[in-house]
Amino acid sequence: MPLTFKAPPRISPQQFARVLQRGTHLGPSPAAPLAFELYHIITGYGLDPAVALAFFAHESQYGNDGVCKEYDTRNWGNVRTAVDQRRVVGVAHTPYGDFVRFGSWQDGLRDWCERILHRYIEQWGLDTVEKAIPRYAPSSDGNNEQRYIHHVNELVARWQAEDPAPVDASTWGAAAGGPTVEELQQALFAETFHAAGVEYHPEWAFHQYALKEARAGRPLGAPLSKNRRITVGSKQYAVQVFALDTLYTPIGEPESATNWADVRRMSDLMKQR
Repeated sequence: MPLTFKAPPRISPQQFARVLQRGTHLGPSPAAPLAFELYHIITGYGLDPAVALAFFAHESQYGNDGVCKEYDTRNWGNVRTAVDQRRVVGVAHTPYGDFVRFGSWQDGLRDWCERILHRYIEQWGLDTVEKAIPRYAPSSDGNNEQRYIHHVNELVARWQAEDPAPVDASTWGAAAGGPTVEELQQALFAETFHAAGVEYHPEWAFHQYALKEARAGRPLGAPLSKNRRITVGSKQYAVQVFALDTLYTPIGEPESATNWADVRRMSDLMKQR
């Protein structure tokens, strides 16, 4: 069966993160710390994270090699132009031609997703890897089209086979192949953080708590700061400021004794007399 771009996720967020962290012999991907946010960016466009990840692997060994590494382009698919010029921070002039440089891995990935979705699928009808590669990486540009197609298919199949907790496709967006309500919530939540210039980490206690509170109708609003530490008296606290409240967690002594699940709201503290 041809490998489609638009599909329920073929691998879990955890598997996506493992692949980036494992990287290659050159080391982990420089995008690995952003794995969960990147995963949800892709699913937010209705695309399959495994296919997107396979393109990243083939083009630059997850950002570890070639133009992407040498010129720090943060360019997910080694594209020469951008769909949205506002994301571009420069152009890398290389012996192989010019490649756009993005300000972040998130922006580079968003641009790639929009290229695939709006141009390849919606405009040109190239909805599978097999159809898209001859245009995306033509032999006239020095590419081996069949090798590229085989490599993407091989990587996706390998990651699916080794994923210990694959996504249940039956719960993913019903007949339309779109995201579940939970996945859409995650993607929009990640975008809220991105718009505020703060990285979203769905595995972090503060961010899990903020999402839980939003679902319960007690939103904290957009983040106004990164997670940081303060010292009050002789006690340390992890703190993150949001538009509608501030979260904090007491740091244990020793630090390894910290209960990161103990997330508290400043508004509750202010009610104490």
